[in-house]
Amino acid sequence: MTVKKKIKASVLGTYFLVIFLIGLVLFPFYEKGAIELKINQLHHPIWDAFFANITHLGDGLILVIPLLLLIFHKYCYLILFALSSLIHLILVHIGKKWVFGGMPRPAEYLKDVSFYEVPGIELHQWGSFPSGHTTTAFMLASFLFLVLPKKYKLHYLVMGIAFIVGLSRVYLMQHFLMDIWAGALLGIFSSLVSYILVLKFFSKKTYQKSIIENLKPKPSF
Repeated sequence: MTVKKKIKASVLGTYFLVIFLIGLVLFPFYEKGAIELKINQLHHPIWDAFFANITHLGDGLILVIPLLLLIFHKYCYLILFALSSLIHLILVHIGKKWVFGGMPRPAEYLKDVSFYEVPGIELHQWGSFPSGHTTTAFMLASFLFLVLPKKYKLHYLVMGIAFIVGLSRVYLMQHFLMDIWAGALLGIFSSLVSYILVLKFFSKKTYQKSIIENLKPKPSF
């Protein structure tokens, strides 16, 4: 693992640790539903439209776009993205369906409380923990953090967008803060583990070419 690659992995690991510690410190004082209702009271038509649209950046289908684009880029990037996507989908499924399958979302948990519903948004009742949209957003942001050259200075931007996607889930009353906290951790973890695996098993020269280049027949002499 080169120095630059080690630095990227360590910085991403630091993000993970900071987010984990913030939750560890704050959640003992966290009253479920209280902060979410306060955020809900800040509603405005502009925020409604903004969050209702940006939340789609966490849809699972969004992953199809980079997956197709990466066919024309380095094969190791395609493997990294595919692994990250697979790991994060498995972790979210295990969390939502098996470990925390019965956890209610805000609409169900706060059904006896009056709150604002953003027009056009269908509120879900169950499968609250973790937030799948937030996991996807942070997985994608972490992937871009790892593969984009530092000179583009987009690292903070992609992480900021992932944070806003997570915030949108709370604003739209689809998730609690603890759900997006877990989603952020799972998303970063998925890309970080995948990055380590790719560096270990897919760092040969053949993986530095695109999959299309690798499929081209070699010239015969």
